[in-house]
Amino acid sequence: MDDQIFRLEMVPRMARTLHVKDAFVISDNLDIRLPSRIASLLAAGLPTRTLRPYGMRFPYRLDFSCILFVETGRVDSVINTSSYRMNACSILLVPSGAVLHSIEYQAGTRFLIIAWNSAQLFATMNSRSAHILRRAMVAPLHLPISRERMDRYVQLLSITLHVASGGPEYYFREDIIAGFAEMLSGGLAKMILEHQQAPEHSSRERYLLDRFLDMVQKNCREHRDLPFYAEALYISPKYLSRVVTRVSGRRAVDLIRDNVISEAQLLLSQGELNVQQVSHMLHFPNPSYFGRYYLKATGETPLAFQRRKQ
Repeated sequence: MDDQIFRLEMVPRMARTLHVKDAFVISDNLDIRLPSRIASLLAAGLPTRTLRPYGMRFPYRLDFSCILFVETGRVDSVINTSSYRMNACSILLVPSGAVLHSIEYQAGTRFLIIAWNSAQLFATMNSRSAHILRRAMVAPLHLPISRERMDRYVQLLSITLHVASGGPEYYFREDIIAGFAEMLSGGLAKMILEHQQAPEHSSRERYLLDRFLDMVQKNCREHRDLPFYAEALYISPKYLSRVVTRVSGRRAVDLIRDNVISEAQLLLSQGELNVQQVSHMLHFPNPSYFGRYYLKATGETPLAFQRRKQ
């Protein structure tokens, strides 16, 4: 059975949208005019009503990488079982393969999304900034930014959309997008480095955490044991556990568990597999063990979750 996939063509088409050969999308609602009441509430920092995407049946696995910019308002999401609250002037980097469990936003939120297939855009660039960006996008990364920086990104986006307009066969469109990607990756790489410049963490430790997170996302259906990942990284489980906790603030075993639960929920929510089949796909010794594992992590049984999603 295939996972429920969120594909690039499913990215919402907002007020302005640019698609390039089903490989790259920019979409935003930054030019929308807000009703005066909503604008006043947002300006005062007060909540507006909560909205959710219509017709979406979570969870989904993303088959593209994306960057979400929130200019005004707030976006709340759950990705790989971790919660992310994005207030005004913040960015969320999300890698391909991540599992989106939910997303909601306040009325009046202005945001833009840049999404691309894994083999396109930043994946083919050889600049140092693109390399930094690719290394950072092994797990979702939330970056609050200044209003000045957000305004610059909005301006860059507006210029790109204006210059790249002219119909789907515009001859220089791909060159314009490539230039936009180079400028964007330079700015994002600078922010990522600033975010990571905590003196107590060495570059080696950050590299190990990045590798660990990437390996867990790709292997957690078959491997829940820390020694498997430590052996693949040529270090001891004790050292890996210590590094992950020091750099991420969370225990390595908890990060593995969260990814396993995320995969379980993705499979259970489809309604095509029963609990026993999901247990088998996740390589648990038996359904009872899987049920206890899931209950301890979430507070409900796998069957209760599946019935709630139907």
